Amino acid sequence: MIKIAICDDERRFVDQIRDILEECCEEIGQMVYIEGFYDGRMLLDQYSCQFDVVFLDIRMPQMDGMEAAKKIRERDPNVTIVFLTSVIDWAIKGYDVKAANYLRKPVKKEKLICEIDAWIENTRMKKQECLLVENKEGQFRIPIGLISYVETYDRNLLIHTEKREIVCYKKLKQIKERLEPYGFAQSHKGILVNMSFVNNISGNEIVLITKDKLQISRSMKKEFMQRLAVYLGGKL
Repeated sequence: MIKIAICDDERRFVDQIRDILEECCEEIGQMVYIEGFYDGRMLLDQYSCQFDVVFLDIRMPQMDGMEAAKKIRERDPNVTIVFLTSVIDWAIKGYDVKAANYLRKPVKKEKLICEIDAWIENTRMKKQECLLVENKEGQFRIPIGLISYVETYDRNLLIHTEKREIVCYKKLKQIKERLEPYGFAQSHKGILVNMSFVNNISGNEIVLITKDKLQISRSMKKEFMQRLAVYLGGKL
């Protein structure tokens, strides 16, 4: 199933795009779930990281589509964003949010079919394995390969990635079970490490390629070193 969001301040246009997409997907035998939003703020307030494609108008009151796209990208690096606009001059700015395409209004059915076909052929097959987490700011979809380590933080977790830190309301045990198959190992009662980020180990300290230094407890060091050896041997 493809999950699609359509955001445009003209309700009539949202309904029109919805009808075309439903018809397109029925023709190609693809199940689809579609939600409509009527301004950028509404989309962000109700945004779910479960969406696969967002069709987003650029010129809207309260919050325009470009600003909404930037906020979405902070939370969801994988979703396909397609801008809907009558002003193609905006196209250059779309590189900042990695927009997949621009469709000129009024949108033709053939163009929408092309976007759905492109998503099916390219995006879904290449989609990175992600960790879905939630905090007071909303949902975040984090590519697992970008996570360097996870640590306990103020009764929650703090997920460290190459670009930012994200608070997570899950327990370390839950995250550990999810991430262990992807080369993560626990080095301390409050630390889970992505072994692909380990640069070296000195005494009871792990140095990551990001220059972060993490504790490795005496009680967990033997198992951690064994898992690291297996990982480096390509058997994990």
